[in-house]
Amino acid sequence: MDYLPQMKVLIKTVVRKFYEPHHSILVDIILENILIYDTELQKLMKMHNKEINKLLVALKEDKIIKYENKVEVYEDKRQYLRVVYYINYSEVKYVIKYKIYKITKKLEEDYKNSIKEGYYCTACDKQFSSLDAQIIMTNYIFKCDDCNGELVENGTINNLENLLNAKFMNSIQDIIILLKELDQFEIPSMDFFQLNEFKKEMLHKVEENEQPLEEITEEQFIINNDMHNEDIIIKQSSDEDIIKDTRNEMVTVKGISKMYSEITEEDKEQMDEDEYEKYFEVYSKYNS
Repeated sequence: MDYLPQMKVLIKTVVRKFYEPHHSILVDIILENILIYDTELQKLMKMHNKEINKLLVALKEDKIIKYENKVEVYEDKRQYLRVVYYINYSEVKYVIKYKIYKITKKLEEDYKNSIKEGYYCTACDKQFSSLDAQIIMTNYIFKCDDCNGELVENGTINNLENLLNAKFMNSIQDIIILLKELDQFEIPSMDFFQLNEFKKEMLHKVEENEQPLEEITEEQFIINNDMHNEDIIIKQSSDEDIIKDTRNEMVTVKGISKMYSEITEEDKEQMDEDEYEKYFEVYSKYNS
């Protein structure tokens, strides 16, 4: 399934652009699980079945997700009706493709309709329909009936509407690109049983790729533990040496050198700015 990564990106992109955030979460869960039962979806969403059904209505109606009712017989011989949700990638691709086609056609029509037909006066900007302009035409010349200015054919466009259309078209370019990339793949239509088998294969591959933990013998454990303890002892010794060196470091008080460990509160008060800065550096080392 070489198409699967791109197909997932396409579906997620469409849902995030045209649906609510909770729809995105639902679709992400279904894509992650390939197919999922209603009871599992309830646990993941932490919602009741009725609430989930309300959220799924739009996705079902737009054929983004599919669902089937499955009757299962438990050990007590009782039958239970369960609903399983999944995504038919082939069907979803064509649904998205059709909707994008309809959107682009609508935008093209809006663009054509936004071009104002007729005439306008070059002097006072009064607008005239083609029929009105012909009625007031004099000697085969279109003249304004208000100011007698010359009329010219109107070719102006509703700039605001077309700006919005252009902005929208730009926002769906990533979807159009993904659809073109997916055209190179033959995406089969898969029902519940086929997707169920595919899910089993994927789980099997995951289990195969999991590396078992390497067993450690008692002897190796003792050696590793001893090495770890030695590292701790060395580190402690090193830290103690650093502390000793720091405590023996010299600082100055009114120009007179004194050991850091012998500095009193009175000495601190007598230090000038540079001396106290040096003292504070040593203090920071000792107390870090």
